[in-house]
Amino acid sequence: MNTQTLDWLLGEDNPGVRARTLTGLCDLPNDDKQVIEARKLVLETLDQARDLSWMENPRPTAPIRGLIALSESGLTRDYLDVDSVIDRFQSPYDINCGDFQILRSLVMLGYGNDSRVQTWLAQVADAQLPDGGWLCLHRVNKMNRIPKSCIKANMHALLMASEMKKCGMHFLCVDGLIEYFLRRRLFYRMDNPQKLVLDVRPGYRMIDAYFPIEIQRVGLPHLLEALASLGVGQAPELQEAWDMLKAKQDEFGRVKLEGTLAKSYLPKERVGRPGKWVTLYTCLAQKALGNKSASREGIDA
Repeated sequence: MNTQTLDWLLGEDNPGVRARTLTGLCDLPNDDKQVIEARKLVLETLDQARDLSWMENPRPTAPIRGLIALSESGLTRDYLDVDSVIDRFQSPYDINCGDFQILRSLVMLGYGNDSRVQTWLAQVADAQLPDGGWLCLHRVNKMNRIPKSCIKANMHALLMASEMKKCGMHFLCVDGLIEYFLRRRLFYRMDNPQKLVLDVRPGYRMIDAYFPIEIQRVGLPHLLEALASLGVGQAPELQEAWDMLKAKQDEFGRVKLEGTLAKSYLPKERVGRPGKWVTLYTCLAQKALGNKSASREGIDA
């Protein structure tokens, strides 16, 4: 990648991006001095690492966003203990967007082999619908027919599956989930192949460079990084999505932020300017694309 952009991502003005760049793009191990120093700087500067009151916040979105902030910023359980949050989210589970967001964060933080997380993942596998995705159990259990899944939950499940693979874990449901997105060329409707599934205002769509993730939205860099990491980035169904992402990059490979939360739970960047988070995920996606060849073998339709 462009040296100027790499240096920009490694700047200390955003410690979380720096930590993720060192491990994700520079391939430095966890015990490397630069990685340790970067993560210590995250501990000192990230709101959710300095003030742990979010762990006890009664609103469910607070601990979910707290976990995402820690994991997106490159921290692990070696730096911060979140066991109390895991205990708080013990069963019954609803298998919804929030569940997948929590599980992804816990895997990134190093809790993938925790017995509580393993139990949760087993319940997720049991709840997979025939189309390859998921729908909140409180809705499924009220229906007399087998429903279609929700693409919002499925986006977060896809991100979780990607992180599991990076940690050497196998998600039993991954083949059907991958096919779910390939059938839709990632973001198009099945009944209208030219219409977006989530056709909202520009900046807040699956085709936009949006950050950070939230229950309603996951941006294009995140989605392509997940699929590439799962080994299907070169599938022909994704070519249009890659072309869209490439078109968002400037001559240095930086990507403009196209949408964000009004109150971001991570260091906020300005829409319309090159964003470090979306650029980082774009670079991670392109790196995974180069490292992984598409393999449809064993993927169930």
